[in-house]
Amino acid sequence: MWLVERNGSSMSSTSAVQLDFSNYEVVKDQQGHILVDEQGNLACTDHNCRLKVSVEELTAAMIREGRADLTRIALLAFANEIVHVGVDEFDPSLIHSQWIGMYKNWGMPKHFQVPKPTFSREKVVEMANLPEPRVPLYVHPKLTLGMLNDLFAEMKGHWSLQQDSGVKDNYELSGWLFVEAVLEAPYCKTDQTQLEETFNSQGAKGLTLLAYFIFGRYCKSLHDRYPDLQTWGRTLGSSGHGRVLYAGFGSDGGPYVSSGFGPSGVDSVLGGRSAVVV
Repeated sequence: MWLVERNGSSMSSTSAVQLDFSNYEVVKDQQGHILVDEQGNLACTDHNCRLKVSVEELTAAMIREGRADLTRIALLAFANEIVHVGVDEFDPSLIHSQWIGMYKNWGMPKHFQVPKPTFSREKVVEMANLPEPRVPLYVHPKLTLGMLNDLFAEMKGHWSLQQDSGVKDNYELSGWLFVEAVLEAPYCKTDQTQLEETFNSQGAKGLTLLAYFIFGRYCKSLHDRYPDLQTWGRTLGSSGHGRVLYAGFGSDGGPYVSSGFGPSGVDSVLGGRSAVVV
């Protein structure tokens, strides 16, 4: 639990969440995350941050500050983004709900249903505790690169999303996957063969470009930033004109995709990402 003083500071031996009421339109924490938006909805997209916040305490603090009328309180109580303190983040049911919400927020076609995970809580914990922790990712089997061109303004017009791009998948990769959680590409300073051997030893497959882009949107939704802003990741599952592609993101969400390093290319900022299929 946490307490809020009139000056907006927060004190507790178990939590460091502080509330910033300086902007009348929104409520932020000390890291600048918007906890409550202009419409009164819980708005922070960082799951770990929101797990620290009690909806009941937040509402009480807003009332004390004169920042919540009955309408805003109702919106807080019934917002589908609410995550209560103590929720088990490894629970497949919660993961399922999060991905349903992300697909909805991204504007995915309504018939693109997110199926219930077949993996157990123990599997999620196992993946999270690996030397290179992994998180669940869902890629709909009917989703295509071309669809992303229409769904996300930041990516619209990128050459890799066009019909004549020459991008081909080396294998099919969809459904529920577990992908490396780190925000900058792992396994740097490896060539293509070394990366393939590493993934094979883990029972994993290199990401396709499509799965990589969905991982990018996932990172933006949960961490409010895109992955690989300072690194590149080989996508062993996709090629352009016969050469494996590598990709990264700009801070604005625009993708970078190329094949210039080639199979033997090694660099301190060139790694790769993979998926364990479940």
